[in-house]
Parts: sequence; C-alpha cells; structure tokens
Amino acid sequence: MISLYLRALAKRVDKKPLQQFKPPQLPARIYNKTITIEPEHYADYCELVGWANDKRVHPCYLQTLSLPLQMACLLDKKSPFPLLGLVHIRNDVTQYTFDQQLPVELRVRFTGVRQHPRGWECDINITAFQQGQCVYDATSTYLTRVKASHVEPAGARVVKPRQDAAAASETKQISEFSVPENTGRRYARVSGDSNPIHLSRLSAKMFGFRHAIAHGMWTLARSYSALADSMDSSSENIRLHAEFEKPVFLPATVHLVNDMSADNDEQKAAGFRLVSDDGEHCHIRGKVFTLLATR
Repeated sequence: MISLYLRALAKRVDKKPLQQFKPPQLPARIYNKTITIEPEHYADYCELVGWANDKRVHPCYLQTLSLPLQMACLLDKKSPFPLLGLVHIRNDVTQYTFDQQLPVELRVRFTGVRQHPRGWECDINITAFQQGQCVYDATSTYLTRVKASHVEPAGARVVKPRQDAAAASETKQISEFSVPENTGRRYARVSGDSNPIHLSRLSAKMFGFRHAIAHGMWTLARSYSALADSMDSSSENIRLHAEFEKPVFLPATVHLVNDMSADNDEQKAAGFRLVSDDGEHCHIRGKVFTLLATR
C-alpha cells in the first residue's frame, strides 16, 4: 500500500467545499474486492493482537483487510477529504458467524458527513458478504480539521470533568498490557497501514506528534481480545462500538477496565475503557453487545 500513501502525499484537496457551512458532497462509488482469508496472515494478526479464539474471526480483522479499499475511497477524485491528517474518532462493528474457508466480498463506500466542532466528520462503511448474506457491517468515522464558519473558536472547547471517586468505584480492571515502542511498525507489516505517525518518533514529529502513536485499530483489537477472554459468552454474533479519545503514545502501559456504569443487561451490553497507566487519560471508551443469530 506504499503506492497509495504516495498518492495521498501527491493529492491536492480543494478546501473550498470543506470551508462552507453546508456539508460537502460525497462520491457515490462503491469499492469492492473478493478476498479469502490466508491462514498464515491471519495467524500473524492474531499473535499481534493477542487473539487466541480459534472458533471465530476477530471482529477487527476484516476491517484491517479492507484498508486498501478505504484508502482508495478517500483518494477518489471526488472525495473532499485528505487521507493524511484524518483522525479516527469512532468505530462500530457488527459481525455474524461466517466460514473462514470461503471467500467474502468486501464493499467500501462513504455513507455520511456531519459538522464537528473542529471540522467535518465522515463515515466510511465496510460490509462483507458471503454466499449472498451480509456477515459484516462496520462504520469507521474520521475527523478532518478545517477552518470553517461552523468551527468553534480556539479555546472555546469544553473540558470534560475528571472522573470522580463514585465513577471510579464502578470500574474493575480486566487486563494490563504493555505497548512496546515497535508496535506501530509490527502492525504496519501485518496491516499494510504505514502511516508515518505510527512508525517512529522521528516520522511522527514530521506530522506534529512528539512520539509515535499506536494504530487505533490495533489498540481496539488488542482491547477486544482481552475483553473477550473475560466475557462469559459463546456468541459468535457481536456488535463492538468504540470511541477513540486519546492516542496511545509509544511505548506505554495501559489498563483495560470494565465500565460498569455503561453495562446494560437488557441489551446484553458490556462497557469497557482503556486507560493510561497513571489513570489520567482514557484512550478508548466502548461497549460490546451480544446479538441474536438473526440478520
């Protein structure tokens, strides 16, 4: 995918549609590709994200395989968004049981754009079909920062209050794990996502980061692996929702905790948060839903 990143560097984006008050138009094209899961590649992915469940595919894996299609979507001539500089702020994944041995067709397209206090956020939808059935439906939401009439003035952002003792008492640690300095490079080799902000301190500094940061999809995948190990559920049909709040700067030690205030027995939802070693920052806030087998 190096060629796609070179195209991203060369792409010149017309900023005028992003500086208007009304949402920019999105290209309607659907990018698709039929793939078959390669056991060796999938084994490398599982090792990297700590996934030991051999009965079902990790819910973040198909999205990883869809990355070239997502990049092609963002590099579409009619796309108003720059690929480099986008911030991954949200992810929602629904996955049903499917056969790892059979091909799946991946389809990627834009599905929405909304105002955001810092610019515009856009949705990219990833679906997978096997034998005519949708077995995977994910939406990645990205933020592009711009100066526009709807963007709030500098310094006007509301600071979230620190977590109080009552809220802290509703959490319980699930797992603690280290995130080594080479995590970004290791994940790049498996995923193909060679964004410079993840590879080294030097390359990250070129884009305004003091250290390299972990890929959001690695962080979410590693968190889900630890969470799934602690859940008493054999369901292969799940929905995973996550909000990315603060990047994980490399290297780091992080803690995965139950967010019991977000649990919901009626919806069979389990809340979780990934927090920094000192407890000062929340990296990911999310929920896992157990679904019925019906589609």
